[in-house]
Amino acid sequence: MKQLSGLDSAFLNLETADAPMHVGCVSVLDLKRAPANFGFAAVRARIAERLYLLPILRRRLVTMPLNLIPAFWIDDPDFRLGDHVQRLTLKAPGRDRQLAELVAELISKPLDRSRPLWAFYYVEGLSRQRVACISLIHHACSDGIASAQLLGKLLDLTPHAVTPADPGIPADMDEVPLAIDRLLFTARELWRRQRALVQVVRENAALAWQLTRPFFGSGETTSMELPGEESSAGRLRPAPRTRFNATIDANRSYACRSLSLARMKAIKKALHITVNDVLLAVCAGALRAYLLEKNELPERPLTAAVPVSVRARAQRGEGGNRLTMLSADLPTHLADPLARAAAIALGTAHLKTSHRAVPAKTLMDWMELPAPALMGSAARLYESFVNRDLLHPPFNLVISNVPGPPVPLYLAGAPLLANYPISIPYHGLAFNLTVLSYCDQLDVGLTAHRGTVPDIEHLMDLLEGSLQELATAANVVEQPKRLRRQMRTAR
Repeated sequence: MKQLSGLDSAFLNLETADAPMHVGCVSVLDLKRAPANFGFAAVRARIAERLYLLPILRRRLVTMPLNLIPAFWIDDPDFRLGDHVQRLTLKAPGRDRQLAELVAELISKPLDRSRPLWAFYYVEGLSRQRVACISLIHHACSDGIASAQLLGKLLDLTPHAVTPADPGIPADMDEVPLAIDRLLFTARELWRRQRALVQVVRENAALAWQLTRPFFGSGETTSMELPGEESSAGRLRPAPRTRFNATIDANRSYACRSLSLARMKAIKKALHITVNDVLLAVCAGALRAYLLEKNELPERPLTAAVPVSVRARAQRGEGGNRLTMLSADLPTHLADPLARAAAIALGTAHLKTSHRAVPAKTLMDWMELPAPALMGSAARLYESFVNRDLLHPPFNLVISNVPGPPVPLYLAGAPLLANYPISIPYHGLAFNLTVLSYCDQLDVGLTAHRGTVPDIEHLMDLLEGSLQELATAANVVEQPKRLRRQMRTAR
């Protein structure tokens, strides 16, 4: 048995029927270069033979009395692979937009908590001799980095990889604890947490008040400086209210596409900034254009929540959540793409300093303290605050950049063409943009509340247009694909 961390438990207990909390990927595979025996049966067999490398996929939840302390993961004694791996078929002609609509439908429903919290769909009928695999896993099981690592256990560096020998199911499988044992453990844990709460509050109450004060009250937008910070990068203030800061229902919109990593690296080199700066500048340009079209562009910059992994090297492959959240201003008020890129580079240069002002350990310590039942009540209260405009949004949207493999991968022998991420919209944060790098491309997944972003394919078009605009302004001319292939062959 393994108890959920406070952050893992938060993702579980902040979930509502309108806000399912699972992440995932849309993995597109090339059937033209797949082996003759490739198909649903081969993919299912690959998952079955590598389950022992993915222990979280066999674990289900055991909640504690009155939901007063975080739940535990236990080995599911009734685990059946068929409950999680399904086969679906798109109707002709099987366009990418149909696949996106299917993803939007699947992610609108919470996962069944009586089973391990994941699902896998093998989707046939995709045009241009392709097949898609949609994998979903609850955020309580893993963050974006851990999810990518989990998927990596199913993928191979060569088409003919051999699966390591399965050591077999361990003899000491978890047993569901008796009610009296759960009750006694809960009582002991509550006493320990009460003492820990006193210590954490004593050490961090002043900082917590300074961090949260700007987001309540009469709508003041003056900035607030963190202790020890003198630069504007260390200041927190509410974000301007936009259409993205609304309560949501379960209806989702989804779009995915690949952008050129080579082009972004060329812009990075031309402007002497980072690839992440280029990505944020491209997002700022697209969001500016989108809100201008709707006559909703605020005067102040939008603010993005940027998840950052704090997973140590020794913790890789463990699953669970080890992340903190940084705040990045998106200069959507600037019309010049080069000025936007420069402003972002200046702001992100201070992010590490502001991160030190609020250490990740402090944030994770606070997440360990609230009772899960209290988290659930807080989620409903937060939803009410957002709905009645009583809470000034700290962020407008989430932008996440997850590093992926720089080399080609294969699933059961079939080449992986793209790996599009699926993320979580939430009340007050109805739009999430996540990027996963793969080879020489950036695979972008846009996940949103349909009522907030009904035209999500158009927003993806604006992202491509923003990248082109920035490349033109930076005098970057990308080499044609044929020339790049010839250069690689010559090398």
